[in-house]
Amino acid sequence: MEQHGEKRSVSRTMILKFALAFGLLGALSFAMEHWGEGYMTRLTAWVAAQGGLGPVLFIALNALMTMLLVPQVLFTVAAGALFGWKFGAAYASVGMTIGAVGAFLLARYGVRDRLRARYRDNSIYRRMQKLSRSHPLHLISLSRVIPVLPFPVTSYLLGITEVRSLPYAFLSWVCMLPETLFLASGGHLLNAGVTGRTSAEAAVVLVAAGAAVAVVVHRIKKKLLEEGEGD
Repeated sequence: MEQHGEKRSVSRTMILKFALAFGLLGALSFAMEHWGEGYMTRLTAWVAAQGGLGPVLFIALNALMTMLLVPQVLFTVAAGALFGWKFGAAYASVGMTIGAVGAFLLARYGVRDRLRARYRDNSIYRRMQKLSRSHPLHLISLSRVIPVLPFPVTSYLLGITEVRSLPYAFLSWVCMLPETLFLASGGHLLNAGVTGRTSAEAAVVLVAAGAAVAVVVHRIKKKLLEEGEGD
């Protein structure tokens, strides 16, 4: 019963996270476009006119915000709205990975003792520490696929476990790609609906369908990882 409750809690948390991100940025984009004299259209055009500077600044800001524990869902949706789903997903993925590696290295070589003292009695951290010795790759994959803790917090905690830096960086990037693609695509559709390039109804339907698929995929992955851990 407890495991089923945890599964439902994880799914509800993920759905709520996605809904809040799309709702907040959707409302902001709508206000900017319809009450701000087309400002959303002008903003995306201005970002495109910056050439390579725009992506560099976005990646740097995204990485910094990751290290400062700012939720990355908003940045990924915004990336899709500003750069389109392909480039937005790429820039968000690079920014998150750089920020995650930065948080990992800061935890391991900068504030290791402080973090260990802070989370010494935390049950999730104790389990992470145990798994990092026996199944480090499973731990990295599980922590990125299943949102038990926020992405930035997990990056710091993994830095004070036994996982190694190179597998951590690679698996963090790979395991976050499906969610990054989904969120960036949702941001792209959201912007297209708000600015009139496609109907708002079509954008909402496509984002809702994508969210349903993402929930199913997360549940399948969670089940497989739990079965692997049990074995």
